[in-house]
Amino acid sequence: MPFEAASVAAGGAWRAETMKLVTKAALASLAFALPAQAADLFDAGSPESFPASQAPTAVEIGSNWYLRGDIGVSFDDGPTVTLSRLAVPPAGAPGQTIPAEIGPNAHTTDFDGTLGVGYRFNDYIRLDATWDYRTGSSANRSTTVVCPYTSYGLSTQTTPAYLLGYFYNTADTYDGVLAVKQHTNTFLANAYVDVGTWSGFTPYLGGGLGVSVNSMSGGVNYYTTSNGYPYAADLSPTGLYPPIWIDAYGNPITPQPAIAFAKQNWNRTISSATSGLAWALMAGFSYQLTPSITIDIGYRYLNGGSTRTLLNAQTGTTLKQSNVSQQVRVGIRYLIQ
Repeated sequence: MPFEAASVAAGGAWRAETMKLVTKAALASLAFALPAQAADLFDAGSPESFPASQAPTAVEIGSNWYLRGDIGVSFDDGPTVTLSRLAVPPAGAPGQTIPAEIGPNAHTTDFDGTLGVGYRFNDYIRLDATWDYRTGSSANRSTTVVCPYTSYGLSTQTTPAYLLGYFYNTADTYDGVLAVKQHTNTFLANAYVDVGTWSGFTPYLGGGLGVSVNSMSGGVNYYTTSNGYPYAADLSPTGLYPPIWIDAYGNPITPQPAIAFAKQNWNRTISSATSGLAWALMAGFSYQLTPSITIDIGYRYLNGGSTRTLLNAQTGTTLKQSNVSQQVRVGIRYLIQ
């Protein structure tokens, strides 16, 4: 029995020692496993990742928008003053027919300038809105009109004499002088088609529609042809003659000149501002100097219509104000980056 007891005791000690070894091995394995698992928890290949926040994406502002400026020479139709009711001598009267207009078919050369902003949709289509200032057609012109210097009565040579009327002497004339200044503001919405680019040059066609505001100031004044004095005829009746204009033979003039038997004053001050529909046609070419700067050279036909202003109802003095212009312009388009 003592031997068995000793064997049992020895076996228990061996098992105890074996358990210690197993426990140490397990603890060692655990010690190696835990760091690996901990690393797996924070590994980039983990099932869920949380990316760092990103800065806002930059947005390109102003792309395809451009500013433009143009200057040019404008060839304009000049204003015209019509004096149709008194400028032409009566039929059969001595002397030549006197012109009835001041400045017909007149033309002037003026300054034109434009500012605008536009947008290019693609390589072919662009739109812009423009403000255009033009000095307009100023004028200093004159013509000659007929008006008797005095109210000279005529009667028959028979007995008893008959009072016939007042002699309309076509040799009595006055010089009418027109002096006006004009400027025009035009606002247009324009569309262009660029038809292609060859060797850096891009031809284009375009059209515009908008409003024109035209201002004119000045006056029409008259001077006696014989001495240059300011016109101030007094044609008040001098007797019992009938208020009829007659020729040198005593015949009534038909139709009667629109000259009252009273003191005359045909001078008029002109101050007008009118507005109306405007339209334009353009053609030209551009050349790109840099990615932002383009040179534009073109022709434009601008039509702002025309108006007629009655200055004197008695004489029929009418101012025709034309707003038609043909222009050659040079400009720069600046692409906003």
